[in-house]
Amino acid sequence: MSSLVDVAFLLLTFFILTSTLDPREADLGLSLTPQVPKGLTEPIYVVTQDPTRIRIAADGVVWCNDEAVATDVRSRHLPGLLTQLRTIKAAEVAMAYGRGLSDGLKVEVSADDQVSGQRFVDVMNCLAEAGIDSVALEGFRE
Repeated sequence: MSSLVDVAFLLLTFFILTSTLDPREADLGLSLTPQVPKGLTEPIYVVTQDPTRIRIAADGVVWCNDEAVATDVRSRHLPGLLTQLRTIKAAEVAMAYGRGLSDGLKVEVSADDQVSGQRFVDVMNCLAEAGIDSVALEGFRE
């Protein structure tokens, strides 16, 4: 019986040490910017959020802040990107709700020249579904 207990604890220890946890939180890159309004002597700290960068690679893979969120190029539904955008939007709403001192959500979208127009539209649909209406387009040729 004691041998069975030893083996059980050995297996338990092995699986605990070799497993990894999948964290659900995201690193949003927040910083505090002091601002002194007119008439006040003490600065008010405004929470600023780093811009969210979405890049569509030439092979159709969608990257959000250096993380591949949509690797199935045949699918028009991008649940990984939508989840990431909703998380970022919720963080921005929470910052603005606290004291109303958020400088707004910034999303920058760029795409390689070989990306199909449909893939770009799919990304824009995800942004609209997440409630993000302020988007900057970068690196597009005329």
